Amino acid sequence: MKNFLRMLKADFYRAFSSMGFVMGVVSTLAIFYFGSIGMLAGGVSAVAAFNNTYKYNNISQLLILTATFAYSASFCIDWQTRFHYSLIVRSKTAAYALSKCIAAMGTGGLSVTAGAFLFIGCICMTQPDILPQAMEIEVEFSAQAFGDLLMMGRAGLFFLAYLYIIFLQAAFFSVLGLLVSAYLPNKYAAYISPFILGFAMNQIANVLRLPIWLDPVKLATASILSTPAATIICMATATYLSLIGICMILFTRKVKRRMSNG
Repeated sequence: MKNFLRMLKADFYRAFSSMGFVMGVVSTLAIFYFGSIGMLAGGVSAVAAFNNTYKYNNISQLLILTATFAYSASFCIDWQTRFHYSLIVRSKTAAYALSKCIAAMGTGGLSVTAGAFLFIGCICMTQPDILPQAMEIEVEFSAQAFGDLLMMGRAGLFFLAYLYIIFLQAAFFSVLGLLVSAYLPNKYAAYISPFILGFAMNQIANVLRLPIWLDPVKLATASILSTPAATIICMATATYLSLIGICMILFTRKVKRRMSNG
């Protein structure tokens, strides 16, 4: 257990001190900023500006890319430099794989969430109002996701709910990139493959008309009507944590197989 915690601490240190983490934050902020052009004029409230920017400019799909910058390529870098052998000697392969997954999940999710948080902070300071007028809330937002929070005047909880879902999506696709890199030990595969797989998942879900909880890309936008905030949060948590768990199991098995084959 001590070795695992030491390894996990080292992984988090490597991730947080890397340029990839900074790139994840900055690129997320840039995506939100350029996606918001045209949404911030005319006295639009901060809530409306964020809602329109995030939901109608394919922001969630682009954030899949930025989620991988922090630590998704860590395994293939270890593999190419043979750095993983010195780590595994001190601990078990399963502990090494689990540490990688947790670090990728946490730092990938936090880098994207931090960028989104900075954008929300900017629009809350620059827009004339946080919430739209009461009638506008009732007409435009009451049936949308987390509209029940806005009807109670809780704009802070509205933003936090979206940040939580953004974190979950980024965490999943960061671990997905790590998983792909175990099969294709190339950092570009770790960066690009989650975006491609996310697009494929979304298209399959659209063709088969699958429920939103089976579409991790669409679920990130919380495009669910007339559903309580607590239900959406529970649905997103169950879906993304299940997907992350599957990725962790597959990654651990593949790393063990690679280690046994040398």
